[in-house]
Amino acid sequence: MARVLAIVGSPRKANTYKLVKAMCDIFEERNLRTELVFLKDLDIKSCNGCDEYCGTKKECQVQDDMQTLYPKLKEADALVIGTPTYFWNVSGPLKTFIDRTDPLYVARALKGKIGVAVAVSEVDGQDLAISNISSFFHLHEMREIGSIAIARGSEKVKEEDLEMAKALARKILSALGQNGNCLIRC
Repeated sequence: MARVLAIVGSPRKANTYKLVKAMCDIFEERNLRTELVFLKDLDIKSCNGCDEYCGTKKECQVQDDMQTLYPKLKEADALVIGTPTYFWNVSGPLKTFIDRTDPLYVARALKGKIGVAVAVSEVDGQDLAISNISSFFHLHEMREIGSIAIARGSEKVKEEDLEMAKALARKILSALGQNGNCLIRC
C-alpha cells in the first residue's frame, strides 16, 4: 500500500495546516498510509555542513528528531510539503528540514517519489516559496505533479482553496493508482 508523508512547516494550525490536512483526509479516505508531521513539534537542528560525513556515509551525524524522519522519507511514495510564506520564502523550520535532507540527496533516496508543494502568504511571495520547494524536488530527482500557492491576507482559507487541495490530493492518488498502488516508480 502506498505511503504519503505530509510535512507542515508552519508554527500554527492555520491556513497551511488546513490545506495539507484536507489533502491527508482524502488519502486516509482511500486507506493510504498517511502521516502528517508538524516540524514545530520536532527538535531539528541546523545542518552543520559536514559534507565529508554526509558524502561518504550517506547519513547525518547530527542526533536529533530528523533521525526519525529519514526512514519515513525513504518509505514514502509521495511527499506533500506545506509552508507559510515568510519574507517571500519558506519558513525557517522548513528550510532547516530541507537542508538536513542532504544525506538523502547524496544517496538519491527520494528519486522518483511524487512531490507536491503548498504555500500560503498574507500578501505575496507564495510563488517564490513554491519555487524553493520545487527546487528541493528537482534536486532530489522527484516527480513534482503540482502545487497550490495562495494569498489570503488575514482571512482563513476558503472552501475553494480546500477544494484545490483536495483536487491536488486526487492527482496524487491518480499517480499512485486507483487503489493507492504505485503505477510509477515510487
